[in-house]
Parts: sequence; structure tokens; C-alpha cells
Amino acid sequence: MVTSNPILFTIICVLALQAMILSGLIAFKKPKRLANIFLSLLVFFYALIVINIVVVNVLKDYELLYVFRYIQMEMLYGIGPSLYFYTLCISDPKFQFKKIHYLHFLPLLLEFIFYRTSIYRIGSNGLYLEELPSYSYFYLTQQWLGVISILLYSFISLGILIKYQKRLKDYYSKIEHLSLKWLQAPIIIYASYHILYRIITEVDRFVFDKSLREYYFLPNFAVLAAITCWIGFKGYVQKERDIIRVQPIDKKPPKTPLEKDEAFLSKLNHLMQYEKPYLNPDLNLNSLADLLAIKPKQLSAKINQNCNQNFYDLINLYRVKEFKNRLQSPEQDKLSLLGHAFECGFNSKSTFNHVFKKFTQMTPSQYLKNTKNKS
Repeated sequence: MVTSNPILFTIICVLALQAMILSGLIAFKKPKRLANIFLSLLVFFYALIVINIVVVNVLKDYELLYVFRYIQMEMLYGIGPSLYFYTLCISDPKFQFKKIHYLHFLPLLLEFIFYRTSIYRIGSNGLYLEELPSYSYFYLTQQWLGVISILLYSFISLGILIKYQKRLKDYYSKIEHLSLKWLQAPIIIYASYHILYRIITEVDRFVFDKSLREYYFLPNFAVLAAITCWIGFKGYVQKERDIIRVQPIDKKPPKTPLEKDEAFLSKLNHLMQYEKPYLNPDLNLNSLADLLAIKPKQLSAKINQNCNQNFYDLINLYRVKEFKNRLQSPEQDKLSLLGHAFECGFNSKSTFNHVFKKFTQMTPSQYLKNTKNKS
């Protein structure tokens, strides 16, 4: 327990209640989607954690701590599965939640039952004694297993997102509107939060005899409440869009090196040089495959084998070359650097800057300056 702080309690409560409201709005958001249910659960479970902290401390102030031991609301074991299934839903439109998947939430049910037992009540109360009873170690183990569960599911979810974004680059020349990068940040933040908080708590417990608890305990949960409110808001305002299913392309190198398909490369270069389809910011693998009269999956494989690039990098490399050509043309001063970039098929300043630096090892302004110095 810590010394009550009405200001922090108020901040935590306001943010947590907002998060709970947002979780309800997400759950009933139209059109109804399975992904929204899991996002709603994720936000709700995190909001419960911070509300839990306020309730226990307020009841402690009124010497009603024993009441809390019967209404413990923390649900650690529901966070990981909710995040995992939400990630699956938004990265695979064909994902279906089956009966066997309920097994992922079985630990949540066991956790709920555990909090209604005397083992929990004795174990949690024992944390404030000089010598911990055996039940307290049981309680701490349950807490640590909950954190480990969250971390495992978080890392698995992050892996799914990273693979999904890599596959997007095999099909699209712009991925800003398709990417799920906004979800990476909260996954990383939540995972880091649990690791750091548990480390700080245990160091404080065994090294500093809990003397530092007053400095980090409530501010920590205020930050968690703010993050939860943010992810709830971000999830709610995200525009509903059709989920793009991207099948993985077989990129395993053949046992024997294949010769370059010169006919394909010649046809591709001719198309790019004279028709310049890359100027279309919405160019994707299917539309380029139509222009080349080839199947999309076959085109992707040929690009990987003959150009040693994915579709995203190939198209954006042509756009960078077009941009460099424009800077050496009489039209150079008619537009800003960003204006030229948009004319070349880019539709995002951040993407343009990132891609240009990737291929040239310098920023667009540095390149322009070097070009002028040489001339």
C-alpha cells in the first residue's frame, strides 16, 4: 500500500473510466467485427488493473481492506489472449474464432476463481508481514505467471504484425494505410511496462525494503491508465477497412542458382521506362501483373528472384530514380521537393524521406545540395 494521493487517484480514475467507456464503444462499433470484441476486452482488462489499484487504496484508508480481498478485479490472464486474437483478426480476414480457442482464456477463469479463495486472501495479506507465509509465495508466483503470459502473447503478436507488414511489401507500393504500425507501439509499451514494473518492484522489495514504493507506485499506474485510454481512443477512431489478406510468397532460394530471366527483365524495364506505372501512387502487384500479362504470385516470385527485391522496394526505387531525374530537369524550380516526390508516385512525406535515404544514404535536401554543387 502507499500513501493516498487524491490528485493521482482522480487522474487514474478519470482515465480508467474513459478507457472503460471506450471499450464499450469499441465493442458496439459498427460494422460489428470480431476484432473489435478482442480490442474491447484488451482495453477493459487494462482499465480494470488501474481501477483495482485505486479501489484497494481507498478501502485501505477506510480500514476496509478485508472487503477488497473478496472483490479483487485484476484479470492478468485475459490480457495476452485478447491481444493475440485481436492481432490475428486484423491481420487475417479469414480468421475464425473456434471453440478450441476458448482454452486460451481458461487461465483467466482459474484466476477469477483463485481470487475468491482463502489462499489468495492469506497470501496477499502476508505480503505486508515481515516474514512471508507460504501462501504469499503462491500468490507471487501466480502474479509472475500472469506477467509472463502477457509477455509471451505480446511477443507472439508483435511477430505476427512484423510478418504481416513484410508480406504487404510483396503486394503494395504504399502501405501507410494498410500497415498496423499503430498497434506495435502499445504492444511494445505494454510489454516493457510489465517487465520494468516487476523488476523495479522486486528490487525495491529485496534491496530497499520497499522504501522507494511511494515514488513510483501511483505514477506508474497513472501512466498505464493514460496508455490504456490512448489505445482505446486510437482503436475506436481507426477507420473500418477491409482487412487485406496477403499470402506469404515462397522466397526460399532454389537448390541450384537460377539464371536471370532476361525476357522478363526486358519487358519489365520497357514498361517502367515508357509507361511509368510507378507514377500511380496506388500501384499494386495485381495491377502491375495485369500490365505484364502475368499472374500476381508469379510476378512477385520473378521480382524476388531477378531483382533481389520485394515489390515495394522495386517500385519505390523507380520513384526515387524519377525524382532524381526531375531535379536535373528544367522543371526543378517549379515545385518543392515534396511536390516533386508526389509527382513521382509518393503520397507520404515520411515514406518518401525514408525510402530516399534508404537508396541514396542521404536526405532529399542533401542530394539537391550535392547536385547543385556538382553543376
